[in-house]
Amino acid sequence: MFLLLPLSLLVQKVLIAPAVGSELDPCSAYISLNEPWRSTEYHVNQSNSPLCDSHVSGEWYRFTGMAGDAMPTFCVSENHCGTHAPIWLNGSHPELQDGVVRMSVCASFNGDCCRWSAPVEVKACAAGYFVYKLPKPSICFHAYCGHFYDICDEEECTAPLCPRPQCLCAAGTVLGPDRQTCLDVNECEERNGGCSERCINTKGSRRCECDAGRVLAEDGLHCEETAGCHVNNGGCTHDCSALQDRHRCHCPRGLELSQDQRTCQGGCPSVRQPKKRSAIYSFRMSQPRVE
Repeated sequence: MFLLLPLSLLVQKVLIAPAVGSELDPCSAYISLNEPWRSTEYHVNQSNSPLCDSHVSGEWYRFTGMAGDAMPTFCVSENHCGTHAPIWLNGSHPELQDGVVRMSVCASFNGDCCRWSAPVEVKACAAGYFVYKLPKPSICFHAYCGHFYDICDEEECTAPLCPRPQCLCAAGTVLGPDRQTCLDVNECEERNGGCSERCINTKGSRRCECDAGRVLAEDGLHCEETAGCHVNNGGCTHDCSALQDRHRCHCPRGLELSQDQRTCQGGCPSVRQPKKRSAIYSFRMSQPRVE
């Protein structure tokens, strides 16, 4: 378990006096977020209490130290980053010439990668890092995530005269402003990632999802109507019960039906809904009826 240091030791504020008549550049005036629990690798289990970002209040922030290099731009599963609903950046990071860019962040919870969203501002700095203007989360168990991105590989050269080494990033990533870090690309920003319905950005890639009552086709892009339990188990991850012209997804003891009405997942004691839900799909109805 990470050692949680006092907040006064973890949050550092960097301030450089601006020239008279000029605005303060956020690249030189920011609050440093370096708590280890902000990392996407930090997982909250039942013995941990979810952490809050109650001190975040609309200032400019930079992720440093054990918190990571920058905000993740892919969906982060719930119960990571020291809290129940981790907040990630919904879109690719801006480039240096873009200046301050208005974007949005998402909070993942209960199987939904963007259960909550909020506007933020992001800027790429000449020194090779990003700063973010982050609003105070509306709910206590929301917290902003940091992520450690991979370092690029230098292109090998065996010729007598070699050009300046070029940094190479893997597919699904792009070279960051520091010219050595490979940042994740949000594939969903272009043509919805090729998905016919929902596109979820993941680390280095993306995945397509379908609305309730529909399942993903073999091409992984398009959605098909669910024809009962005999076709892909009715789209259910666990148990499927067939009733004449309809079917129901339900979960074994200890698991709960997520918002997509098909996936079973572990519940969190502090935020678990007391009533177990199951979904019934009717071939004559376009939407599921929830009981």
